[in-house]
Amino acid sequence: MNNIKRSEITEVIYDDVMLMTETVEMDRGERVEMMVDIYESTDTERHYDLWTNTERHQPLQHTGSVSVKNRKHRAVEVCLCLLCVLLLTAVMMLCVYFTTERNQLRTHINNLTEEREQILTKYEQILNRSNNLTEEREQIFTKYKKIIEDKEHFLIMKKNLTEEREQIKNKNDELQRVLYEQDQRADNFKWIYYNFSFYYISSEYKKWSDSRRDCQQREADLVIINSKEEQEFLQKVAGNDQFWIGLSKTEGVWKWIDGTTITKGYWRNQYQSLNIDCAVMTSAGWADKSCYHLIKWICKRTILKPLIR
Repeated sequence: MNNIKRSEITEVIYDDVMLMTETVEMDRGERVEMMVDIYESTDTERHYDLWTNTERHQPLQHTGSVSVKNRKHRAVEVCLCLLCVLLLTAVMMLCVYFTTERNQLRTHINNLTEEREQILTKYEQILNRSNNLTEEREQIFTKYKKIIEDKEHFLIMKKNLTEEREQIKNKNDELQRVLYEQDQRADNFKWIYYNFSFYYISSEYKKWSDSRRDCQQREADLVIINSKEEQEFLQKVAGNDQFWIGLSKTEGVWKWIDGTTITKGYWRNQYQSLNIDCAVMTSAGWADKSCYHLIKWICKRTILKPLIR
């Protein structure tokens, strides 16, 4: 009978082991309980065998207790090992998961950093463009302001030119009237108009100083030549005759009657006498003459200074 019970218990243990093998997918708590049930079943069989055969197996009681304890300890060790394996697996999976997440997060942060740099670069470009547009606007405004000022200046100049033209016209009419009156009183002189000036061409002969005095009485003075064009005009007027001009020598230097030193001369020849101090106009240019010679003269009266173009 005891053998039958042992076989039954053995079959139960075998069935339990097979059940544990088939349920691999069970959780850790169920596996631990299964191992404990196996060992408890074994212990039960042992106790049953000892209880039924007390008299017969009395000397082995102590040895069986040690074996049961060893099996319990082994079961606990197996459970702890399985638990450690499961924990280690879980820790490794968590490490892999967190490492992957960290890499993804780092990649995302790098992408955001690049996007921020691109945005900052675009912002700087837009800001620079805005500054350039502001400078261009200021330049355009400055140019527009200058155009307005130039326009106003042009209008003022136009007004002044109109007034000057009226003044010239009025003075010209007055001079024409004066010259006409003078022409009515004498036949031995005449006035010629050229480039905003009137030139008196005498037909009398006087010394240089007397000639200048005559010009001053006519509200004019001996002619001062300011340009090559004026020189050529007076050379044509002189023809084959000679005329005093407003050029004389002062302390060995040729100067005009207004005190300015000549910068460019139109001398007939390069030789001037040291003791001759006055100049005359001829068809070939200037010539030096003694101031006491009796020669015709040319007076000049300027209406307005020629306009600078």
